[in-house]
Amino acid sequence: MIHRIDEMDGTLFLSERRARALKTWEKVIAAHDNDEVIEATVTQVVKGGVLVDLGMRGFVPASQIRRQPVGNLDELIGQRLRLKVIDLDHKRHRVVLSQRLVLEEELQAKKQELLDTMEIGQIREGVVVRLADFGAFVDLGGIDGLIHNSELSYARIKHPSEVVKIGDTVNVEIMKFDPEAKKVSLSLKHALPDPWDEHADKLFETNQLVAQVVKVTPNYLLVEIVPGILAMVPKGEFDASVQYSPGQDVDVTLLTINHATRRITASIQHVADVPPEELEQYETDIEVPAAAAPVAEAPAAEAPVAEAPAAEAPVAEASAAEVPAAQEPAAEAGSDDAPAQ
Repeated sequence: MIHRIDEMDGTLFLSERRARALKTWEKVIAAHDNDEVIEATVTQVVKGGVLVDLGMRGFVPASQIRRQPVGNLDELIGQRLRLKVIDLDHKRHRVVLSQRLVLEEELQAKKQELLDTMEIGQIREGVVVRLADFGAFVDLGGIDGLIHNSELSYARIKHPSEVVKIGDTVNVEIMKFDPEAKKVSLSLKHALPDPWDEHADKLFETNQLVAQVVKVTPNYLLVEIVPGILAMVPKGEFDASVQYSPGQDVDVTLLTINHATRRITASIQHVADVPPEELEQYETDIEVPAAAAPVAEAPAAEAPVAEAPAAEAPVAEASAAEVPAAQEPAAEAGSDDAPAQ
C-alpha cells in the first residue's frame, strides 16, 4: 500500500502491514455484514480480555470467550477461537469479537435438532449436570431435562444424591416435553429393571416382613416392604394410638396381593396380636414363604400329646396340687395348632 510520496524525488513509501490491515478490515466488515464466523489466534492477555490476530488486532472481552467464566486467561494464548464480530469502530479500525455468541448459536441449533427427533418413550443417554432438592438435571446434548425425585428410583429417596452424582452418564426415558419452552421431563427408573418383576412372585399372603413407613395418614399407612414395592396398611390394621413416622421400621403381615393392579395390603395389628414365642416361627424371608414352616412342623408338635399316657403313672401318685402342672404340655400343644391351621 502506498502511504506516502516524496514530492522532491517522487519516492514511494510502501507498507505491507497497512495493506494487510486494510484487506483484513474489508474481510471483517464482510463477516459482520454476512454474520459469518472467522477464526483467529489469541496473542496477548490484556485488561478485561484477550487480543487476537486477524491480520489486524481484535479484542475479545473475557465475558465473550465462553458460555461459562474463564478462570485463567493466560491458558488461552496460542489457541484458535471461532469468532463473530459484535462491534466495529470504523474511524479507529477497532473490532470487538465474541466466541460465546458462536457457541450459543450452535447450542440452539443442537437443541432444535434434538427437539425435532425427540419422542415420548425414547431412551436417551445424558450426563447429570446439576442436583436440586427436588430432582436431578441431565444434559441430553443441548437440552437439560429434569428427573424428579419420584422418577429417580423405584425406592423412596430423600435427595437425588442417593442415586446419582454430577458427571454420571445415565440412560433416561423421555416422559414429556414442551418444544416451545424447551422443557423435558425424564425418568431414570423406567430405564431400570422393575422391582415388581423381580420380587412380586416371592411375596405371599401371610408373609411377615420388616417394612419401612413412607407415609402416614389418619386412614392408612404406606410402607415399603421391598425397595420399590409399597403396601398399604388400612385403618383398623394398625394401632391409631401409636405415633408412626416416615422412616420407622415396623413388622407387618401381608394380607392381600393383587398382581394385576400391583396393590398390596398389609397389617401391623395382626403382628402385634401374635404371641412373641410364635413370631420366631414366622421369621421374615421373602424367598421362602414363612407361613409354610409351621405347617411342615405341625406333626412334630403332636408328639407330646401322644406320650401323655406314659406320663400318667406318676400322676396317680401325685398330690392334687401337681395335676394342673402335668396337663400344661397338652394346653401348649393346642396353642401351637392355631397358626398351623
